Amino acid sequence: MSHGVRLRAVAALASGALLLSACGAGGGTGGPDTGAESQAASSNATGEPTVKIATGVDLQTRVLAHLYQQRLAADGITASVVDVGNTREQIVDALQAGRATMVPDFTGDLYVYTRQNERPASPQPSASPSSTRSPTPDTDAPRGLLDSLGQLLGITGETGPSDDDVYRALPGALPRGLTVLDSSSAQRTDRVVVTAATNAQYNLGDLNTIGEHCPEMAVGMARSYADSAQGERGLKAYYDCAPKAAPEFATTGELVNALLSDEVQAAVLRSSEPAIDDDGLVELDDPNRLFRPERAVVLSSEGMDDRAVASANAVSADLTSEDLTTITRLAGGSDPAMSPEETATFLREQPR
Repeated sequence: MSHGVRLRAVAALASGALLLSACGAGGGTGGPDTGAESQAASSNATGEPTVKIATGVDLQTRVLAHLYQQRLAADGITASVVDVGNTREQIVDALQAGRATMVPDFTGDLYVYTRQNERPASPQPSASPSSTRSPTPDTDAPRGLLDSLGQLLGITGETGPSDDDVYRALPGALPRGLTVLDSSSAQRTDRVVVTAATNAQYNLGDLNTIGEHCPEMAVGMARSYADSAQGERGLKAYYDCAPKAAPEFATTGELVNALLSDEVQAAVLRSSEPAIDDDGLVELDDPNRLFRPERAVVLSSEGMDDRAVASANAVSADLTSEDLTTITRLAGGSDPAMSPEETATFLREQPR
């Protein structure tokens, strides 16, 4: 079965399940934010503050915003989904101004952004040299940042920071009045992937085995990735890998097609990319932790209600990496099978 047929089949099954669920509930699904708005309208009479959940920086955070809203609403908490912009600067401004209460994000990118754009968490901050450098032209695109995550965290050994290193460091880097809730086990950390044929040809196991073969390999990357700390420089520094080329691609689909056609022999993809499973790609382990850990986490205002915090933490505890893959599978691409709200409903109804 081809990659496209597999995606359509899964989407059709999911859409059918969602339709049956909606019929059983006595209603259908509306537009992207219809459910959130109706819930807010029906609950504001209670007088409790509405938890305003920002849609975040990309498709996955948008779907997660709807998932948190639906779960909070099911717990009797007034919640709505709000779009305050899709850059972290806009989102942080909204959180500090009270136009948003919480937002789903990912630990590594969030930490790098906050360090590159420090807003004091206390009246007398202590700044490190790496955090006071002039920002790059696009400081909200961590793939283009010149400083590595390890440098920002002060980790200069032979391995990069762990998931826990990043999560523990986040609170101290956040602007005043903001905090992070419990992190999830769901992650979308970047990985070098190869086809099964390439893996067999070079007898690869993890990135420690790739160095001697790199001169024969082109490694495909997303736009603006090759010059980043995780691109060519990172591969060379962490694994002595100097690929013969590191072409960049505008879309994930183009990158995957280049890998499958052997235009490139390896590619850097998010671990949540459906093509990894659909096309039988092999992820190469990253024992030296070159790639930035990216676990799902909620960034929130410190004044968020305790009951809402507990409900949001319960959502995070249930969230899995497979859920992130499902989000991309159902709501991603130029012709998505489901809206973000519908995808969130589908995820919420899966057995846990």
